[in-house]
Amino acid sequence: MKKIIVTGVLMLFNFCSSQSKTDLTALQLGAANEIVIKNTTKQVDLEQTTGFPYYNTYKVDQYQYGDISFVQDFPKERKYIKSEVGFLVENQKQNALSGYYIMTKNFKESDALSAALKKKYGEPKIIIEATDRWPYSGYYWQGTKDGFDIMLEQVKKKISVDQKEIKGFETNLYFIKTGSHYGNMKDRETVLQSFITRHEQ
Repeated sequence: MKKIIVTGVLMLFNFCSSQSKTDLTALQLGAANEIVIKNTTKQVDLEQTTGFPYYNTYKVDQYQYGDISFVQDFPKERKYIKSEVGFLVENQKQNALSGYYIMTKNFKESDALSAALKKKYGEPKIIIEATDRWPYSGYYWQGTKDGFDIMLEQVKKKISVDQKEIKGFETNLYFIKTGSHYGNMKDRETVLQSFITRHEQ
């Protein structure tokens, strides 16, 4: 009986923990989402990859992407390197959502995100793939059914944990409203084209 009660409490705790996180897949483009500014930091500079105003946070454990949760500190030996979640907006008055990004330093999270994207959207277009001499990979999905251009950059890394060398990828993942121009300026190239050009060089 005691074992059943303990199991029930653990299940309830896990359910509540999951419910308290924001699922990024549920965000609506164009809407003034309270989550954009809740527990985030307003940035005065423009986000470099997209040119959009944005808010960000390093408290990535408050978010999830579908079934994928994020760890705030990884690895513990590199506490000065942080994963990050950010929200891209048309302007910082109405805060209408134009997209969001996920930057994770966690190799397992990177693998899980890549697998989840391929399952949901199919295989991406390949711009470039990492080699022993060049650590950067660039992929994209254009005009997805839920209204995004998706840009995935992965960087080959190796770290030492408990005197063991571990190899994997860090990930920079961007979701931007399909066809959005860099900096939301119509005379500039699209954010996607800017991403492609940068990775072709």
